[in-house]
Amino acid sequence: MTTEHIQEDTAEKADNIDGSYVVTNDESAVYITVHPPKGEGSSVKENDIIEALKNCGVTNVARHIIIGEIKEPSGQPIKVADFSKAPEPKIQVSVTRDRMEASLQVDLPHGCRSISVEEIMEKIKASGVVFGINGEAAEEAHKHHGYRIACAKGQPQINGKDAAIKYCINTENNGRPAELENGRVDYKDLNLFITVHEGQLLAEKIPPTAGINGTDVLGQPVLAKPGKDKLMPAGKNVQVVENTIISNITGQLLIANNKINVMPSIEINGDVDLSTGNIEFEGSVTVRGSVQEGFSVKAEGNVEVCGIVSGCIIEGKSVLIRTGIQGMNKGYVKAQENVVAKFIENATVIAGEDILVNDSVLNSRISAAKRVIVEGKRGLIIGGKIMAGEEIRAKIIGTQASRTELEVGVNPMLREEYQNIRRNFKKVEVSLDKAQKALTILKSMDQSSMSQNKKEMLLRLTKTRFQLIGQSENMRKRIAEIERTFEEMKFGRIKVSDVMFAGVNVVVGTQVKYIRKALKSASLYAEDDEVKVGAYND
Repeated sequence: MTTEHIQEDTAEKADNIDGSYVVTNDESAVYITVHPPKGEGSSVKENDIIEALKNCGVTNVARHIIIGEIKEPSGQPIKVADFSKAPEPKIQVSVTRDRMEASLQVDLPHGCRSISVEEIMEKIKASGVVFGINGEAAEEAHKHHGYRIACAKGQPQINGKDAAIKYCINTENNGRPAELENGRVDYKDLNLFITVHEGQLLAEKIPPTAGINGTDVLGQPVLAKPGKDKLMPAGKNVQVVENTIISNITGQLLIANNKINVMPSIEINGDVDLSTGNIEFEGSVTVRGSVQEGFSVKAEGNVEVCGIVSGCIIEGKSVLIRTGIQGMNKGYVKAQENVVAKFIENATVIAGEDILVNDSVLNSRISAAKRVIVEGKRGLIIGGKIMAGEEIRAKIIGTQASRTELEVGVNPMLREEYQNIRRNFKKVEVSLDKAQKALTILKSMDQSSMSQNKKEMLLRLTKTRFQLIGQSENMRKRIAEIERTFEEMKFGRIKVSDVMFAGVNVVVGTQVKYIRKALKSASLYAEDDEVKVGAYND
């Protein structure tokens, strides 16, 4: 460090020279060399020397030496202070442990040299920070030294998402009462069970993703974690097809132990009442309790009720009532195949095949396509109307105090179908006749001059005619099938093993017989256009 100051000569004469001084240093001290003025030149000023020393970072000086040297310049270097090198600016760049962020702090000690933004940027790069650098941070640190400022940020990795199971069945309304049109809710329809169908999509797996790698501020990759896969939660009666779960059967959707199951039946561990609401299911239903008045159980599979059925509706493929049916003259029990019950009282019961009763049938309307069998401990049929396509059999039938009607040889449901088909067949025949006549008229016209509307009408009528012919042919076949069944049913029988009391009205096919005298161990059948009475085993 050498500083030389020579005061300008303000005198016009060349021999008038102002005094001058030189500031020098070595490794241990700072020196001044003062040269005296010549002629009328001015002496060196103390403040000029002190200011020069300050600019060089020297503040703790021996002023008395400076003053003495100015008064009597020796022209030799004189020590005025101990030497200390001027402090350098400090630029600190820190990187977090995860190397995802770098911060910058600039400190400018008193007396240090100035620095530039470019020098700060070079320091950042020299520290190894090469990614995500914020150029404005260097400017901020240059302006506001002494503060730590974030100068770079890495790009975080995006870890892969785990596989997820998406349910394709809405379970939100499960257990919520159905809302009626007027805004009220039906507490008999609680939606406790979710029914699904064979082949229905139940759930699908969203596969895991690999993730996206990141980069830290040092430019190194940050590896993403891939998402975890998940096993398909397939339970009973379902199958996994690629990344989906499909139902193998029609039944109740049941999610248990994180498994998707489809059960062919549902089980009610108590009564069907307000706690369960009405039951409607496409599989089978088992009710461990009773079915209370006003409620219904409808199933496409079998229905089993361990308790009593009281004034309600039961529908199923086959229906088993282990205790009995107390109809209360309301509701009904209907089965596509068989109905089995301990007793039936004041009820309407319909079966597509047989009705089997262990104890008694009292004051009820019973209709079976094939047989009504009442042969338990008591085996009673008293009051009401009993109809069967093939056979009615019981121990005791009728009493003198009640009206009992028995009818065999006619399937009530088949008879109703027969009547409906006959009515519809007549309508189809009338429509077919009209179509034939209209086609005859259109076909007699000159086709080349026929308008577009009439051509379209001709096409429609031709298509309609073929459809009506098909319907008519199908109806003819069905009518013939039913009539053959009727022919077979004319051999229907009514059998009583103990006694049939007087007052019972019997119909076999088209023949009617009023029982005026009690019959014992008898069989009733139609022959020679009358109802005959034979032995029970005939």
